[in-house]
Order: sequence, then C-alpha cells, then structure tokens
Amino acid sequence: MSKTFHCPSCGAPLQEPDREQGVISCTYCLSSVIVPPELRRSASTEPALSPAESLFNLPELAVSVREAAELTRAGRVEEAVQLLMEKLAMDGPEARRVVAQMEQGQIVQIGEVENRFSSQTFTLSGEDANQIMQLLNKGQEDQALQLYRQITGAGAEDAQRAVAAMRLASRLMEQPTPLNNQQTARIAKGAASIFAFSSCLTFLIISLVSLLTVGIVFWALVSDGGPLESWWLTVNPFGRERVVLSFGKEGIGNGSFDDPRHIAVDPQGNIYVSDYRSGRIQQFDPQGNFLNLWIEEGTPQASTSNKPTIFSLAVSRDGILHIVHDGAIYRRNVADGSSLPPIQLERTSIQQVFLTSTGKIGIVANGDDLALLNANGEVEWMVKHAIENVAGESELTAYLSGDGLGNFYLAGSFTEGVFKYSPEGKFLNRFGSGGDAVNQFRAINAIQVDSQGRIYVSDIKGIMIFNLDGQYLRTLPVPGVAFGMAFGQDDRLYLVTNQPGVLVYQFR
Repeated sequence: MSKTFHCPSCGAPLQEPDREQGVISCTYCLSSVIVPPELRRSASTEPALSPAESLFNLPELAVSVREAAELTRAGRVEEAVQLLMEKLAMDGPEARRVVAQMEQGQIVQIGEVENRFSSQTFTLSGEDANQIMQLLNKGQEDQALQLYRQITGAGAEDAQRAVAAMRLASRLMEQPTPLNNQQTARIAKGAASIFAFSSCLTFLIISLVSLLTVGIVFWALVSDGGPLESWWLTVNPFGRERVVLSFGKEGIGNGSFDDPRHIAVDPQGNIYVSDYRSGRIQQFDPQGNFLNLWIEEGTPQASTSNKPTIFSLAVSRDGILHIVHDGAIYRRNVADGSSLPPIQLERTSIQQVFLTSTGKIGIVANGDDLALLNANGEVEWMVKHAIENVAGESELTAYLSGDGLGNFYLAGSFTEGVFKYSPEGKFLNRFGSGGDAVNQFRAINAIQVDSQGRIYVSDIKGIMIFNLDGQYLRTLPVPGVAFGMAFGQDDRLYLVTNQPGVLVYQFR
C-alpha cells in the first residue's frame, strides 16, 4: 500500500513515488519536493546528514543545472531532460517542467532540504534563497547566516557550512564552463586572426578612400583645361600618344604668338607658325627654338590694312614657304627669307593650299572649287563647286588635305562632312555629319592625313580620327582648340592651338 506525505509549500497530499526518486513535483502548486528517505523505494544506507551537510551537494546540483541549461539553449531539450533525470533523480514530468522553465527564462526552484535527525522536511523557497544570495552578493554574510537560521532553524555551525555551500554553488552557476589549454589557444588564435583581418580591412578601406580622393584631385588638375594638362600630356604612360614637344606663349615678341592659326613642317623638322591677322610668320628649329621672323604685307586691293589675313600655310621639300592671303599664294625661300613671285589665278580667290608628294599644288578657291596646279602655278584641272555638287548645298569654307596616293580631302565647315576625291578630282566618298555624337562634327577647323591613311579632323570637341574608309576610331583630346595641323617626315602630329602654343604628338 502506497504511503502519502504532504507538500511543504501548499500542504497538498503527495503519493509515494513508484521508483527511487529524490525529487518529485507537486501536482497542485508545481513546487519541487524532496521525497523523505523513508518513503523512497530503496532506502539510503548512508548516515543521516544535517541540513547543512546536505547542502554540500549544491555544487554538483549547480553544475548539473548549468549543463541542462546549456543543452536547453542549444535546442537539445531531450538531452537536458535526460541529464536532470540521471543526475538529480527527477521523474520525467518534473525534469520537463524544469527544462520548460529554462526555455522561458524563468527562475528554476529546487529548494527542499532534508533534516534526517528530526525526520522533518522543509523548503527553502526561491524567494528565501534569492534573499540569502542577495545578502551574500553584497558581502553581508552575517545577515545571510541569521536569515538562513530563521528560515531553517539550523544551528550556527550548520548554517555557516550551508551558506558557504550556497556561495560556492552561486559562483559555479555564474561561471562559464572552463576551457582547456587547447581550446583557449584556439580561441586566442581565432581572436587574433579576426583582429588582424579587421585591422587589414580598415587599413585597406582607408587606403582606397585616400587613393580615390587623390585620384579625383589629380584628374581635375590634368583634365581638359586643368593647370597640369600640358605636363600630363608629356608624361602620361597610359595614352596611345604623348606630347614630345610644347612651346610658345601669348605675345608679340619672338617666340610668342598673337592668335596663331596655321602650321607647317619642312623635311628637316623646322616648324613654321603664322598669326591670323598680323602677317607674322615665325620659324623654329625642331626643338622649338626661335630662328626667324617674317612679316607679310597685304595688298591694297584685298586688305583694308597693310597686314593681311593668312588663311593657309605649307612648305615644299625644297624649302619654299607657301602662304595664302589676299586670294593668292605668296612664296618665300626659307633659306634666306627672300620673296618669290606669287601664284594668282584670274577671277579666282585662293583660300587653301596643299603640296602633294609629287611637287604639285592642290588648292581650294571660291569657297569649294577644287583644283590641281603644277609647280609653276598652271591649272591642270578644276572641279567647280566640288562640295555643293555632292551635298546639294553651298559651302563657303572648306579645308584641304591629301594622302600619299594623291587623293584629296575637303572638310566642309558648313556642310559638316568630309569629301574624298581622286587624284583626277573625281568624287569618291563622303562621311561625317553634324551633331553631338562622338563621331559627329560641331565646328571643323582643319584636316590632315597621316602616312597610314588615317584622317584627322580638328573639331571644337578635339581631333577626331577616322580610318581611310571614313569609319570613326576615336577622339584625341587637346588643350584648347587646334586651328592648324601638319604631319612631319617623322609622322608626328604638329598642332597650333588657341592656348596659344605649339604641341607635337608622338603616336605609339
């Protein structure tokens, strides 16, 4: 016949457990109750312990509860239940109730202590235990001992030993599971790696931000119109071309320019630059050093002043400088600066000149008439309105160049296109149009062709480069606007810009 005993918390009758259990749960108030020894299935043969002596099991209890709490937090609920049943002799429902309290973050109360001397049981409730622990945490050990004796009726010696055990149990509950040396080393190594990685990442971010800032500032300095643009053109290691020579400044002295518009290069590499309205033509050596100055005089019939407007400039292989102004080609021997008879055509106003590789003279006259002259200035053929006949609209300003095969190229500033003609003056091709696209023209100022047949058109956007079929390749950015262009024997591109100054490009 099963025996009963009463819950010390609510007084409800409790049934004797059907197996050896040290702790059961009250079905009325859900308190954890320690079963009296005489009601356990297998009576203990150990000597009776005082209330204080029984509390020496608290460290083991604390460790077991902590392990169960860690398993619960890890989601291993069944393992936590099994641990409580094995270590603390709880039955299944009691162990699950304790685990449920752990999952919900509630305080777990297992507080009953046996007094086997008196055969009485009493419960140290969670609230009473909490008060004692608070006093211990504040260092008020005497008050904790007094409170413990009031609650349990224990003697002074038993109370001291019990409170000491409670302090030890509290410390074990709060401390994490100790790590062995190998685990500690791994954690330290991992922390050091994380710290090193974060330090490297921080340094990398700071470096990237600094480089980006420096790059933006540098780009602003060397970009179009920047104060270091000319210097960058000479040292840029990434460009497909670089400036190998740069000289000139604004002024009227030797080596200075007053609105330069045209440039020419002789076979020896000497450079010739003409101002637009002052009649000044200067000669420089291949290094840009000033050599000579000539001043052209205007004709009374064509010039309102005694200074002509120079429209075109070219130099022959034999050192004869061809200067277009006042509707004619004026010639000067660069060896001594002497003037030669000009080339003039009746009822024809010459505006552009180009010297072919065979020594003949190509010209543009009267807006868009294209003609070829021999070395003596006699007309071999002329195409009247060469651009208008193709474009269907008149052209007032056309720029002239040619290639090594004898073909001629006209760039129309009003028709905004490039027109190609054979050595006999037959129309061959047209390309280009006006607009803001990368391959469209906005304001044409000059045209030249290199030794590989590539066509260079100076526009307000830069120097636009096309292949021999007229397909757009790219745009060469230049400081300011290039008004005049010429290719030397070294296939370098010589420019005169409105900066004003001379730039010489070497292509890679």
